[in-house]
Amino acid sequence: MRTLHLHQYSLNDIGPRRAQPLLILHANGAWKLHPWARLWPIHNSRSKLLFHLRPFLRHSPVLVVKLGRLTVDLWSWFDSNEGVLSGIAAALVIFGALITVGRSFLFRLFRPDDKQTHLSLTQLSSPSPHPIQFADSDGVNIAYNVQGKTDPTLLVSPGIISNLHVSANLPPIKNTMEALGKFARVINFDKRGQGLSDPISAVATLPERVKDIQAVADSTQSEKFFLMGISEGGPMSIKFAEENPHRVRGLILFGTTAKFIRSEDYPIGISERSLNVTGENWGQGSARDILFPSISREVMDDATYKGFEKLLADKRSIIQIVEYMKTLDVRALLPNLRCPTLVVHFAGDLAVPSRMGRYLADHIPNAEFLEIAGVDHCDLANAPEAIETIRQFMSR
Repeated sequence: MRTLHLHQYSLNDIGPRRAQPLLILHANGAWKLHPWARLWPIHNSRSKLLFHLRPFLRHSPVLVVKLGRLTVDLWSWFDSNEGVLSGIAAALVIFGALITVGRSFLFRLFRPDDKQTHLSLTQLSSPSPHPIQFADSDGVNIAYNVQGKTDPTLLVSPGIISNLHVSANLPPIKNTMEALGKFARVINFDKRGQGLSDPISAVATLPERVKDIQAVADSTQSEKFFLMGISEGGPMSIKFAEENPHRVRGLILFGTTAKFIRSEDYPIGISERSLNVTGENWGQGSARDILFPSISREVMDDATYKGFEKLLADKRSIIQIVEYMKTLDVRALLPNLRCPTLVVHFAGDLAVPSRMGRYLADHIPNAEFLEIAGVDHCDLANAPEAIETIRQFMSR
């Protein structure tokens, strides 16, 4: 068997001595260090070997390779050819970058389905491909639709404002629900006074919203189901789960909190001023990078986004909802939850900071907390690890 012997001629702490084999490279790719050489701070990486040896070697010739009868002074060779090697390395980097850009361009060119298409208000307001149905909640029609598989059932309580037609065409929500629908029967609904549900004269109370969840569950014959609360839909989901433990198989809390507003006994909350800005600036598009940062301006320009906000609700309605959000506080219910609970939160969520999600997990018995890298608020489609965790959670 041919072997490659790497010798040394002197060491800092040992001084000149008879050459000893330092590294043996076999023809089959295997390699090992001489026993005494393992005392050196050398990483097990041939590519880093010369770098780590250099500070320990003084005299020339310092590194010698023997292959049969051939002896080569490696250090001298590297020193004399450093410019050539640097040029080759730079060329390889540039070549690699060009390959990456070219591959991305060709991938998008020949995969038209994956191209980002500019969204218009007409597209956003197009009818949902999932038939709209209605549940009766004390005489109020609650709009809902169903998509995905037959079991298990996942009923989703939406965030601050919703519209089933818009949600079916808005990439973050559409893609998230499609991902969940691959392993669950997903039920979405519009809260009373929003979207396709019946309008009401004032913002619904928390007990009324809990009734809406029950009405949709009854209408879809969902006796036992998983309940997911997104953002402002979290507190109503927590209250329903606490009052109906026999119906909730598991609770998923995504980008939400038990209390929104900051107070002396809840210093981690959002300032009242920050919440007020949401209502006061509605329709101006100033919150797009907070609520929907994953929607690029190539997909939806700022003018369209402003129209999108107005399509969902007028400024007066959002101000009323913000005032309602200030009153929400279900912290006292958290220790009473008995169903399995999964809390999911983006680490850089700017709408509802992750510290508020961690509070939920810390105060709900046996809750699991999944923190996802990113600054999004509700786009799980960009977080496959979160989708997989939810799938595993629902399959237990």
